[in-house]
Amino acid sequence: MKKALLISIAAIIYLSSFTCPGLYAAEDKNSTSILDYKDELALTDKQEKSLKDIIEKLKGYLAEKQDELTALRTDLNKMISESADLDKIKAKLELIAKIQVDASYETILSSRAIETEITGTQLTKWRTIQMELRKKLQEIEAGTAEPVVNTQTKE
Repeated sequence: MKKALLISIAAIIYLSSFTCPGLYAAEDKNSTSILDYKDELALTDKQEKSLKDIIEKLKGYLAEKQDELTALRTDLNKMISESADLDKIKAKLELIAKIQVDASYETILSSRAIETEITGTQLTKWRTIQMELRKKLQEIEAGTAEPVVNTQTKE
């Protein structure tokens, strides 16, 4: 029973990483960032540079954490298939969970750093854009809207 529970938890953690925003965003060429809306938000050159620096730092961090997670999941799968000690499996699961929490927290820190770089008016516009994007994503996931491919060229 305990083994089945740990295997279930391992599966949940493994699958949840695929829906965890941020962990794969660093590799997603179609993801949307605030820089895609620089004209609409009227970002200054200084703001654009600051935001680009914040985003690039986050992307590097997330790519590093994603590599760590991939290696840990490989180890975990091997441990499970070899019926390793449950305490060791639990420790591996906890390490995976900690990295996921750290990556999510780093994403929040970066969002807060971005918020300090833009004006109140820009922030209000950006939040409106984000709400519209989330609504569109929910519609796509619900099957009530077609996906829209981002045709803007990325720098």
